[in-house]
Amino acid sequence: MNSEQISYYALNIHPSKINVYYQLLNPRYGRNINNVDDEPYNRTTTKQPIQFKDNYHQGRLSGIAKRKLARSIDYLVHMSKPKKIIKPYHGKNFTFTVNFITLTLSSKQIHTDQVIKSELLNQFLIEMTSKWNVDKYVWKAEKQDNGNIHFHIITGNFIPWNELRNVWNRIQQKLGYVTRYRENRLDWHKHGFKYDSKHSRNWPYERQLKAYRDGMHTGWDNPNSVDIHSLKHIGNIKAYMIKYMSKNRKYSEEEKEKYNRLTEKEKYIVRSKNEINGRLWSCSKNLVKLEGGHTECCSVIYDELKRIKEYNYRSVYDSDYFHVYTVDISILIKLNCTALLSCFEDFIRKKFPNDYLPVIR
Repeated sequence: MNSEQISYYALNIHPSKINVYYQLLNPRYGRNINNVDDEPYNRTTTKQPIQFKDNYHQGRLSGIAKRKLARSIDYLVHMSKPKKIIKPYHGKNFTFTVNFITLTLSSKQIHTDQVIKSELLNQFLIEMTSKWNVDKYVWKAEKQDNGNIHFHIITGNFIPWNELRNVWNRIQQKLGYVTRYRENRLDWHKHGFKYDSKHSRNWPYERQLKAYRDGMHTGWDNPNSVDIHSLKHIGNIKAYMIKYMSKNRKYSEEEKEKYNRLTEKEKYIVRSKNEINGRLWSCSKNLVKLEGGHTECCSVIYDELKRIKEYNYRSVYDSDYFHVYTVDISILIKLNCTALLSCFEDFIRKKFPNDYLPVIR
């Protein structure tokens, strides 16, 4: 980026990234979104953008979806400042930042993925926003090894695990999943406690025995269908969550060869078990269209970008037409990049007016 080009550069700043891109002052043509040939984009054209030509995701996040998911998480974690929480059982304080929740079905899935999401997940999200005042969240659907759909949810609100489980169990009982769980458990333990050796690796004898006693005490009506992930020893929570939520299932060469030998009917059964049908992820409305702070580059901005590169040149990716600075807001504060911080702060103030937190002190 030289001095003659500065007037042609603009940038967007996000909590963990700054995108600097080349922009013509008087572009002759609009952007060609067809990605088919080099002719200028004609608004009356019937050509379909390439990203819509084969929109079946095959249960895997595309590169664009991963970036959007990562950006939503980036902003959610940035806006979720550490807070002191008092645990209701022993009254001890602990520091809380974000909740990382997993919701599972308590018995074998017998409804389609779309029905589970529309009837159960949607109601849970509605109740979560009203009951616990959750205004920002990101969710992603995945398949378990047993073929059941389950959901990972990130929020910036503390939710007691017992309340969370009670609500989710009540909601999934709409489709009878708790009743079927109770019937399965009563049949499995019809002669008393029965150890399940198939799950010994992740569910040892002592835990199975405790689960049996708890189940007998509650009449098998309160299954352990909720897991709250511990983030206590995670150094970079934001990076951990982005990596965890945006991962795609990887298949070995042996699995691929085995799949290719199947009949079309058998392939359909495998896909039904391993691939999510319908939407893979979503978020609250305020985490959509996160353009970030926008400004044109000037000498002051350029000096601050230069300061960032001198601080850590590995955080900068340069190309002919754009530059990416992978830098956290905390580093901008440390380097006293007030122009960049002010630009970002203006965007946050407009996007999140109800819980705006100043980054410039």
